[in-house]
Amino acid sequence: MQPSAHDDCRESFGFRLHIQSGRHSNNAPTKRKTSSTRHTVAAQRAIQKQVARADRTKRAKQRPAHMGQTGARRYPYPPFRQPHQIKPGSEATLIPSPLYDAPFYRGSDKLKDKVAIVTCADSGIGRAVSVLFAREGADVAALYLDEHEDAQTTRAAVEREGRRCELIAGDVGFAAKRLHM
Repeated sequence: MQPSAHDDCRESFGFRLHIQSGRHSNNAPTKRKTSSTRHTVAAQRAIQKQVARADRTKRAKQRPAHMGQTGARRYPYPPFRQPHQIKPGSEATLIPSPLYDAPFYRGSDKLKDKVAIVTCADSGIGRAVSVLFAREGADVAALYLDEHEDAQTTRAAVEREGRRCELIAGDVGFAAKRLHM
């Protein structure tokens, strides 16, 4: 069969593709799928759905016994116990306890003999920053609200880095509010 003027013929990987074209009422060419093309597309979509369904089932049934770990330490696996704490909470009661020490980070004395004032230094990012500032050579003034046990943990971590740590309890936000009144 000879292709008509409206047919699109292409050579692809040594196979001749023949796609019949039609025209809409606005005379714009459109490509119609032949029944074999529609069958192939339907079969491929069915395979995709089957693979996706199998993946979802496999993920739901099976939790890997060992997830990939990178870095210097073993990290805890979920699910974690979620203790409910009223704010401000105490980091000392969390299981597993938060990680903050960055064991493979080596300081380079960028803050040698400086003093860093760190707010919220009793836990979380404040504790991590305090430890890393100490590793860079700074002494740390650690400000915190009233979680004294958490603050002592920060002090011990800073002193393990060979620097001094002063703990200052108080509400820094309260003083800032009074300035703006």
